[in-house]
Amino acid sequence: MAEQIPFNIIANILAKLGSSAIQEIRSIYGVPKELRKLEEKLDTIKAVFLDAEEKQEESHAVKAWVRRLKDFVYDADDMLDDFATHQLQRGVARKVSDFFSSSF
Repeated sequence: MAEQIPFNIIANILAKLGSSAIQEIRSIYGVPKELRKLEEKLDTIKAVFLDAEEKQEESHAVKAWVRRLKDFVYDADDMLDDFATHQLQRGVARKVSDFFSSSF
């Protein structure tokens, strides 16, 4: 049985990388080049997935490679979710701190 290609996850990652929050983080932390490289790699991965999807029935090596690449895509998605959660928590903590500082 062929591995299912997680195209929706790849699209989700690309959407997250293009979000306004990520754009702001890029400018604050000076990581625009690295995130741009990740975007480019994900576009390439999507194209390679399309080719591999057709060839994985013919080759065990391609099937194993698709499985590993799929794991990478899920890990990248999880990493971006964790990063967004961390940024949200920092923003909430800052607002709480500002609130209590201005109250006294």
